[in-house]
Amino acid sequence: MNATASIVQPLSLQERLQTGIAYNTIGAVFNQGSTFAVNIIVANLLGRQVFGEYAMVQSTLATMALISQLAAGYTATKYVAEFRSTDPRRAGGILGMLMVFSASVAGIVALTLLVISGWLAGSVLKAPGLGTALALGSGVLLFAVLDGLLMGALAGLESYRTLARALVWSGLAYLVLCTGLAWRGGLNGAVAGLMFSGLFQFVLLAVALRKECSLQGIKIHYAGIIQERSILLKFALPGALSGFTSMPALWLASALLVRRPDGYSQMALYSAAYALMTVVLFLPGITNNVGMSLINHHKGAGKEPEYRRAFWMNLAASTTTVILGACVVAVFGPELLRLFGRDFRDGYPVLLTLLLATVVQGLGVALYQIIQSQAKMWLSFLAVALPRDTLIVALAYLLIPSHGAIGLASAYVMAWTMALIATVVIVSRRGLQVAP
Repeated sequence: MNATASIVQPLSLQERLQTGIAYNTIGAVFNQGSTFAVNIIVANLLGRQVFGEYAMVQSTLATMALISQLAAGYTATKYVAEFRSTDPRRAGGILGMLMVFSASVAGIVALTLLVISGWLAGSVLKAPGLGTALALGSGVLLFAVLDGLLMGALAGLESYRTLARALVWSGLAYLVLCTGLAWRGGLNGAVAGLMFSGLFQFVLLAVALRKECSLQGIKIHYAGIIQERSILLKFALPGALSGFTSMPALWLASALLVRRPDGYSQMALYSAAYALMTVVLFLPGITNNVGMSLINHHKGAGKEPEYRRAFWMNLAASTTTVILGACVVAVFGPELLRLFGRDFRDGYPVLLTLLLATVVQGLGVALYQIIQSQAKMWLSFLAVALPRDTLIVALAYLLIPSHGAIGLASAYVMAWTMALIATVVIVSRRGLQVAP
């Protein structure tokens, strides 16, 4: 038994969950917290109109990154957690396969964005001036995909302390680079800051993963990666298809919003409220990230009582944190919106609507852990993701012309409510068994 295993294994399930949440919280405070801080600074530096353009560029890059990742980070967390103790050689082979796969896809999509950036800005977004920012975004996209895989792998190893350290330093770099370059170069400078900070994070995460794999006796290799293609077909592919519909749906809905006469101003309000919504969701997200690793680790070991306990603990912690967070942000919402600028207080109704979505979304993601642990990804795509994302676009099309940003927020809430109902039905039918 290696040194890491001797430390991790004696910890109880509750202690492992608490430790993982603690270190993930530290990392998230610097990683997502720096994103929130940068949004506020950029909004004040560039003004409401340009911040709306920056938000649209971010939305475009996030959409393409999620598509390009093809659920590789999510897949790495599940299968590394499941096999790291029972079959470390297979865990190393899965990591090798995912690395080759992710690097290939990320390179192709980044190059495509570089080529079509001018057309995308002028023809689709009706803002030709965004062409340079989108071209710079091809570098952001490349590193976002690779960083997502590396973070997923470290989560599967339960290497949360190491991951937190990397996220602290990369978060600080992101804050300095993005705000400094935005101050000097405006919108294009801010996007360049995203690219350079992504490169810095990639270096830190790559070094961290190599070290942690060595400590846990896992050697990343590329021999026989074709044999693991079934993982891509039954888990990564349907997970990726969910990404193909989820972020593009939000992007299409945002595109409908910015095409209004006051579209970019409305987009700024929605983006500010959405940023606060992500603050509420970040603790439940951390909990679910740790819970996913624990649930799959016990599934791989065939320990059904621990599997059930991990699920219920994760559900309780996620639900509690999301409700408390939504209440706090609702109370202080007007003051929080003012951080983006004086004229952002008009977004308070939008914020309240999205806060309702946080509760629904937080509960749905926690319940979803059973679906992913049993690798029922095709079922979840067809019954949960696809109907949800189709409904977002349809409702946005109907509501945005007359209600603007609050119409988009309402579409988001209603679509996630439908997804929660579908998830509850699937989980109640599948049960909490280790065997799929």
